[in-house]
Amino acid sequence: MRWPWLLAIWRYTKRTTSPTLRAVHRLESNHGDALLQPYPTTKLDRHPALFAFVRDALREVDEPNILSFGCSTGEEPITLASYIPRARIDAIDVNPRSLAIARQKAARAGTSSIAFLESDQPPAKAEIYDAIFCLSVLRHGRLDAELPEYSTAIFPFARYDAAVAKLDHCLKPGGLLIIWGSQYDFESTTVAANYDAQLVPRTAAHRGAVYGIDDRLLHQTGLQRFVFKKRGMVAEEGLEPPTRGL
Repeated sequence: MRWPWLLAIWRYTKRTTSPTLRAVHRLESNHGDALLQPYPTTKLDRHPALFAFVRDALREVDEPNILSFGCSTGEEPITLASYIPRARIDAIDVNPRSLAIARQKAARAGTSSIAFLESDQPPAKAEIYDAIFCLSVLRHGRLDAELPEYSTAIFPFARYDAAVAKLDHCLKPGGLLIIWGSQYDFESTTVAANYDAQLVPRTAAHRGAVYGIDDRLLHQTGLQRFVFKKRGMVAEEGLEPPTRGL
């Protein structure tokens, strides 16, 4: 009988003494149902084959504009800057503590090509990015931990679909949308018909719960396709690219 009380006390103590967990708790309180993945777990060069694939795909673009959506403590955009030094990178995260750490890490790395912004939304401007990274963001850890039959109460498909549509809005025709670690299939979204899946050799898929458009659990084996190229005409040579900005 004592164990549930001890567990509750342990969780409360951990949440109130850990700066990271306090920041997550504030996000959950302030953003409610609009919040995507709240935890800042990441590391440098987390997906080398994936980063190399995008680097090679953008080799003909002089100064590619890249969005790191859900950049956490900065390891992802800092890694991208090392893979694609000529890129201009916008790094967005909703967690102010994570962004403060990210700015410090970027300064220590001597990286000046990254613009950090606190937000829970992608930029509203249309077609400004050549590649968008959204890694381990469009998901929720409770779905893997609890495996409910329906995801509706935790992270419904409608929220995923709306987030993908906003990312699509700011991606250029011919650009790459990289959604790794999601619990929904991109090819079920309302914008998927305008994309072609890309094969990325040597990149492991995220293993975990996958839900359908009706929010029902389909399987627990993860998704195999996570890089998608947007169809459409690439801007003609000689035309000025869209203005960059957040």
